[in-house]
Amino acid sequence: MADLPPLRRPPDPPLGDDAVLLRLPRDDDAAAITAACSDPEIARWIPVPVPYALADARAFLASAADGWASGAEATLAIEERASGRLAGMIGLHGGCRPDRASVGYWLAPEARGRGLATRAVRLLAAWAFADPRLERLELLTLVGNEASGRVAARAGFAREGILRGYLPHRGRIVDAVMHARVRGDPEP
Repeated sequence: MADLPPLRRPPDPPLGDDAVLLRLPRDDDAAAITAACSDPEIARWIPVPVPYALADARAFLASAADGWASGAEATLAIEERASGRLAGMIGLHGGCRPDRASVGYWLAPEARGRGLATRAVRLLAAWAFADPRLERLELLTLVGNEASGRVAARAGFAREGILRGYLPHRGRIVDAVMHARVRGDPEP
């Protein structure tokens, strides 16, 4: 699939700032992932299984490990530094072209509204753009997901428009909002 070097190796040292640490997901994250993904707001915007079970979290963790092994995805846990708790997940997904990738993320309910997602997206974007071949980083949100749109804007992604009938979600094809950063955009 993708041939982006950042997807081949986890960041060393792990990405972080004074509020968040982006680290490899661990098996002991399964219970926290299950609790977070049982939140109706995550299920509203992210195509997670409903109801979400511990087996789903374990399958997600196995998929994340496979993504690293194949180079197709780079999934990292968002850990809140102050508490050491899992705040969410973030991923960089390669596409069929080495000059493009996309970012996706979710946050647990108790982690929202404190800027943690914005920090995580900024950190991941800077890491991704360390690959000189990457020219465009995309972030899609479902129409109506204004909170994620604000995260994208604060992380330096420009809202480019609505892609009609673009994403499969819960058995339907729905509209999505495209946000993007391109190499050379000013840092947020």
